[in-house]
Amino acid sequence: MAVPWLAVGKLVLANLDTVIGVVKPAFTRKKVEALPSQTDLLNEQIAELQAAASGNAEQIKQLAAQLKEVVTAVEQAAASAASERRILRRLCLAAMAISVVSIVAVIASIIGR
Repeated sequence: MAVPWLAVGKLVLANLDTVIGVVKPAFTRKKVEALPSQTDLLNEQIAELQAAASGNAEQIKQLAAQLKEVVTAVEQAAASAASERRILRRLCLAAMAISVVSIVAVIASIIGR
């Protein structure tokens, strides 16, 4: 059961730089001496924001695909664990039945003496 969580941890760590890059974008700061007019600065900032928004949309799409893979893996692990639990339950019931039969046999042998 720990294996799927290990896979999730590796997935998160592998994409940590991408997540940090999305969270902390570098936009143009106001440079009074660099641009002659406020309109040029605003146009540049708008273009950067639009580029960042489209980049974020693409990264969100990729993260959603990865999340879908993780959910599928977790579902498979849950189905496997449920199957193993059913098998163990049957083994435990069989062991209890054998124990009851042996207790009855011991009691019968004690009474038969």
